[in-house]
Amino acid sequence: MPTKTRSERTVLITGSTGFVGAELLSRLLLGSASHIVAPVRALSDATAKARGLAVLEEVLARPVSADEARRVHWVAGDLEQRRLGWDDSTWRSWAERVNEIYHCAASTNFDLPLEQAQRINVGGLLQIHAFSVVAAALGHFRRLHHVSTAYAAGRTRCDVRASETLPPDEERYFRNTYERTKARAERFLRDYAEVPWTIYRPSIIVGDSQSGRTRSWNVCYAPMRLIAAGRLPMMPASSRAILDYVPVDYVVDGISALGQRSDTEGKTLHLTAGEQSCAVHECLRLIDEGVARHKGTPTHTAVIGPRRFEMLVKSLRLLRPKAADALERIRVYVPYTQVETRFQNVEEAAMLQEEGISQPVYADYFPRIVRYALEHGFGKRARPAKADGPKRSQLGYQLGTLTFVRPSNMARFVPMLPEMDVSLSGRAALMTAASVAGAPLALVESVMFRKKLRDTPVRPPIFIIGH
Repeated sequence: MPTKTRSERTVLITGSTGFVGAELLSRLLLGSASHIVAPVRALSDATAKARGLAVLEEVLARPVSADEARRVHWVAGDLEQRRLGWDDSTWRSWAERVNEIYHCAASTNFDLPLEQAQRINVGGLLQIHAFSVVAAALGHFRRLHHVSTAYAAGRTRCDVRASETLPPDEERYFRNTYERTKARAERFLRDYAEVPWTIYRPSIIVGDSQSGRTRSWNVCYAPMRLIAAGRLPMMPASSRAILDYVPVDYVVDGISALGQRSDTEGKTLHLTAGEQSCAVHECLRLIDEGVARHKGTPTHTAVIGPRRFEMLVKSLRLLRPKAADALERIRVYVPYTQVETRFQNVEEAAMLQEEGISQPVYADYFPRIVRYALEHGFGKRARPAKADGPKRSQLGYQLGTLTFVRPSNMARFVPMLPEMDVSLSGRAALMTAASVAGAPLALVESVMFRKKLRDTPVRPPIFIIGH
């Protein structure tokens, strides 16, 4: 088995208050790291420390001990600034002490302008690389660990191994600026790095495989939230699309273990589901089952083609703009329900097995991911309990929607108005009043829209989605 470096070390972690960075910091703190330097974007070291400790206590689910607090050095630092905004003395002082770096910081926003994504995802790496070069010149530096993404492979359709060549740096080869700039960062390390490096490529990261716990409510949680609220009756996907999810504990345990092996230096490694990736319809089935258990009522999310989905959004934009907004929120994630690429991880899984780390089985852990999200309201505070009494939830929205589609439907809902509980009628009553007041206009719009449908060769489907 390859040798491992287990001697005392001082590690610098970027993105230490983010999802992956915070989990990795806690693993290294409880493991082999003697001291950890954690730059945090803040106005002062004191503010950075307060923010960092709050996040660390949340991850540990307990107060930070005196020894742990002593070994973590929270410092103000901005990766978008030259030398992180540090003066020469601070820059050199930390470079003299740090002998390993885990670069986790990145913007995962899929719709940033290219220049802004470049400044964060590539510019940040350039600053960290410059720091590592200084540290290496002082004779103590071991390796720069860079957390990238499996989707740096862009729109590649065939099965992908992490070691393969990156796509050309052109817009058409990537789904968004996030993928493109992460590929640029990888390309820099592969071609120009002046220090030892390892690149880790996780796929779509979800919560902890055992508890389901998460601090990040993006990507898969966005459509899951809408499904739970009854606002996403269908999801666009190609027939062979797969979702490559990995739990955060598997990712950070993998980075921590592989980073201590000598045979991973200079390699790009997948931390992905590989052959255990899940079909989109199977993922939706597990979400539907979790929502049904949580709410006590059956739910079903259909899978439709991407073109039908676009037609649906356009139809709803005419009929119910707010309902269309619900679908617009997931539009940025839709390209990932068309992915048929499998990120191969055979070599990486074998190395992790040697370290005692087994890849979790999707069907076993994903229901816990769904349950945690539902029980914790997707990270939002629970609302006060509703008062007893007849409930006509979303009545105002439904009345407005059906009045727009067919004004005669108003007669079905007017008898329900006296039954509404006063305590929950605020927003619904306001929307109802607006719908009633706008009934004449709605009638005209409805007639015009029906005429437009008659004049259109292919009728777009009409769906009513709750708000």
